[in-house]
Amino acid sequence: MRALLPEASFVIEKASSLIPSVNTILRTSLTATVIAFLLLVTLTTYVIAGDQKSNPNRCDLTEDEVAGLSSDPGAKLRGIENYASTVRNMLAKREFDKLDCVADVIRSGKERFPGGSWKIHVFYLGLASPVQYPLHATGEDWEILINQLRDWVSARPQSVTAHVALGSAYLQYAWQARGSGYANSVSDSGWKLFHERTAEGKRILDEASTLPTKCPEWYFAMQTVAQNESWSADQARALFERAFKFEPGYYYYSQIFANYLLPKWGGDKGDTERFAGEIAGRVGGDQGNFLYFRMARYMLCECDDDNPELSWPRIAKGYEAMDKLYGTSMEDLNWIASFAAQKGDAIVANDAMARIGDQWDPKRWKNKAEFDSWKKWAAGYAAVLAKRIEHETMAAANGQTPEGRRYKASFEGTYKNIVRECTKTESSNSEKFETLTCIGEHGTVEDIKIYWTSPAAACVYQKLRDFQVSKVTPFSPPPKTPYWIRVDFDGSEFSAAAGR
Repeated sequence: MRALLPEASFVIEKASSLIPSVNTILRTSLTATVIAFLLLVTLTTYVIAGDQKSNPNRCDLTEDEVAGLSSDPGAKLRGIENYASTVRNMLAKREFDKLDCVADVIRSGKERFPGGSWKIHVFYLGLASPVQYPLHATGEDWEILINQLRDWVSARPQSVTAHVALGSAYLQYAWQARGSGYANSVSDSGWKLFHERTAEGKRILDEASTLPTKCPEWYFAMQTVAQNESWSADQARALFERAFKFEPGYYYYSQIFANYLLPKWGGDKGDTERFAGEIAGRVGGDQGNFLYFRMARYMLCECDDDNPELSWPRIAKGYEAMDKLYGTSMEDLNWIASFAAQKGDAIVANDAMARIGDQWDPKRWKNKAEFDSWKKWAAGYAAVLAKRIEHETMAAANGQTPEGRRYKASFEGTYKNIVRECTKTESSNSEKFETLTCIGEHGTVEDIKIYWTSPAAACVYQKLRDFQVSKVTPFSPPPKTPYWIRVDFDGSEFSAAAGR
């Protein structure tokens, strides 16, 4: 992260002086009738297929169901949770025909929410557990859910949706028995139930595979089976490749397999990172960057010290690609703002926080005061960082020309003499640092940026500042003006210069 010395033009690369501790991160007046009417009119874009005029509500949904399934996570927090809860309530009322109808429509249309989440995946999330996180289901809650899903399978034996939902629920039920602790903390009875419920989930999924309708979620559920049963890496990879071939855009396959490759599941260090880069590269373009973002979003957690080392620039590109392709959900905006702040990227954080407005997510921020503090930091520093990028871009372009390369060779000779003078009197260190200097028409110093802090770097800045004030011409005239030039130094060069 970057801070400013009292002299605004001397830029110091120092995280501790500017931002709060990273640890602090871890924590319409329309009536109901009018709303329901408007939602019914626009239902086609959410859950209805076919001719809207002749069949405005093909699935025969109630007004409340229309409202729940029309939740917009791009405009409001918890939109996806509201969708999943609506599906869960429909199951509780045993509306099996409606559930199959909605699933068929969103599956065949490959419908997504803002942010790119597939509606069919969220649909199953509403059926895979009795309650939503962070609530904890009781044994009775699980029995009720399993019985409801079994009734659905019995009532509609050809429904692939019912089978996949029941199989997925059993897999989550298995984790209810195992718990979320380390393997050595699980009791013998817990392991027994875990394996029994996983086996039952797999049996039901095997039945589903014989049905005429195929569902992309089936492969995702089978990947959970692979994880629960500790399949070999080759077996798990073969399953992933089958899934990817079936529906390349169903990014959940990549998420769960990348997670499966983490050392805590038996993978080797670096396996997850290599896979993430490989599969994103295979897809390529905006979709590949979007996929990389989705894998990072799934695996990176502020509460986990064992996060994979994924590329922040690639994640940021993925965020931009997601917004371009699908828009962005409020949950995603809160996540990227928080993560960008950790990485010191004020530009990305500022963009996301401005769009969040007052919809800060308690899952992402400790409280509103913390959110507001980071928002203020991002807004203030984004302009400074944007200017740095502008100068770096200009310097890079200057260095691409033949005359620019010749000028840089001449410039560096003079600049290094200044460094040597400073290292005679100032201690140096092994830090690498970046310098940007703007040269005027006759070789004057017009502006100076030095990124990092050390006594020697401060000395260099002061000498250049003196040149600027006195209007002397320590450098030869540049090819054009204004002319930004970048020179990076290693602290070892200071030490070598000091020793001579």
